Amino acid sequence: MYLKALPFVVAAVCLGLAALAIGGTSVATVSITATVDSFAEWSSLTPSIGAGDWTGGASGHVAATDTTITVTKVLTLYANVETTITPTTTSNDGILTNGTETLTTSYKITGDVGGGGDGTYKAAGAGLGEFFNASNAYTVTHTPGDGSYTVNLLVKAVSAADKAVDSGDYTCNVVLTAEWT
Repeated sequence: MYLKALPFVVAAVCLGLAALAIGGTSVATVSITATVDSFAEWSSLTPSIGAGDWTGGASGHVAATDTTITVTKVLTLYANVETTITPTTTSNDGILTNGTETLTTSYKITGDVGGGGDGTYKAAGAGLGEFFNASNAYTVTHTPGDGSYTVNLLVKAVSAADKAVDSGDYTCNVVLTAEWT
């Protein structure tokens, strides 16, 4: 009886040894790719300059004729590509206005823009050499590894020298459009 079972025992042992000999490892290396598109975006889409942000005059307010007040608004542009910034306006032609009264308004851009930006203020307006002229643009050159850039908007307002302007809040806006290709 043992002899009859012997072939089955030998076969089972051989199969067991074969199973042990087949073992091993297999390695799969997964290649992973994520795509980052070129982009530029402002850290805030609705920055503002309020009455308390100005310097000069009487504690940042116009309280006499021929008074100059100024403000610097520090903006952050996140970009991973060369970007062109173009200023435009949609409110009061970029001139600080209260009804029919205005303050002489001018601007400059400084910071991480080509050449450091403007050396002097440019009058609000669309004429040649003025701030909102279609040819006025600022370039932010991307440096690999640096995706955060400072763009300073400086505003200067001057009251009339020959009369007292009406009291109240004077408003306008500047739209800074960042474009890339």
